[in-house]
Amino acid sequence: MIQSILHIVLFAAICFGILYFTVAAGFIALERLRARRRSDVPAYRPPITVFKPLKGLDDQLEDNLRSFFELDYPEYELLFGVADTDDPAIDVVQKLRRVYPMVHARLVVDPGQIGLNPKVNNLHNMYPFARHDYFVISDSNVRVPRNYLSDLIAHMQSDDVGMVTSHIRGVGATTFGAAMENLHLNTFIADSVYAVGRLFGVPVTIGKSMLIRRETLESIGGFRAFAQYLLEDGLLGKAIDERGMTVLTTCLPVENVNATWTLTRFCSRHLRWATMRRHLNIGYYIAEILSNPTALALINFSVQRDPASLGLLLSVSAARIVLDMITGLLMRSESRWSHYLMVPVKDLVMFGLWLIPFFNRMVTWRGHRFRVRKLTRLEPVATEVAEADLTTG
Repeated sequence: MIQSILHIVLFAAICFGILYFTVAAGFIALERLRARRRSDVPAYRPPITVFKPLKGLDDQLEDNLRSFFELDYPEYELLFGVADTDDPAIDVVQKLRRVYPMVHARLVVDPGQIGLNPKVNNLHNMYPFARHDYFVISDSNVRVPRNYLSDLIAHMQSDDVGMVTSHIRGVGATTFGAAMENLHLNTFIADSVYAVGRLFGVPVTIGKSMLIRRETLESIGGFRAFAQYLLEDGLLGKAIDERGMTVLTTCLPVENVNATWTLTRFCSRHLRWATMRRHLNIGYYIAEILSNPTALALINFSVQRDPASLGLLLSVSAARIVLDMITGLLMRSESRWSHYLMVPVKDLVMFGLWLIPFFNRMVTWRGHRFRVRKLTRLEPVATEVAEADLTTG
């Protein structure tokens, strides 16, 4: 009896998961159609300050930063921030400043700390040098099209909009780990960004690209308010939502360059992300299992162990491959058809990573180990530096 009830519950959950990805792909297609009808140049284009926190040499860093020097926008400035005088990213920035003297760009080297989140420390140190009242925060492993700023500001023409964030598309994979990362970004993450907000009303904030007004940032406590938290972007979006303002996601994706990732780095990043979500909202985190029908079908087969359950597992795996191919096509993903055969394996890896935060609070980030508390508040667990982890997001 119990086994039959469990089978029914799992089957219903699996159907929900397949429906979720089907609807998500529909949202992406609809948003693509809407984007084609929008004007490329908004009526109001105020000056913008772009914050670029840097640490080390990400894949293709020079080309990533170069894309910001070549933006098609009337007036903007670039602020690059590093914490160490010997950071190799400094040479890259200085080279580009010489190549593009017409672009107002400043390098801020400041080791000052207001909290345990190094990215927020970096942003806080750059803040006094910002000349404009519209801020874009963008990670170092991001590459953008020339109309990037125009597209962001086009979504902030209303005072009701508190933040505009960008969708991300993984590109440049040359290793297995990087291929897995880009596959996940261009399918599961893409679906979730478009579906979660529309279906469940949960604001989605992508820290790799955020546009916010100075007055809005200051009204929620500035960068200092998020200096002790790991999920600074999610909490920033949550604070804006709680003030009754809207968080929008633009359809124009920014490229997240992942070229030489190892499988270990892939797992490390997504374990960190899973740990953040687990300690942000446990209810939402538990519900995430519904978005992994492959894992649910495997659990069902392990319980039932009959031909019907095996057939269901194979069918679900095939459906996930097809749906991710559709999403990848809509996202103009670089993933080859053979990459999509890894989708069921990737789903099971993600299921394993999803389980770990229920039993472990530790994360390694930017060379240091932290214990993650409620709302992703950070607590150091050791003074020694851990193995280098230069992941920016």
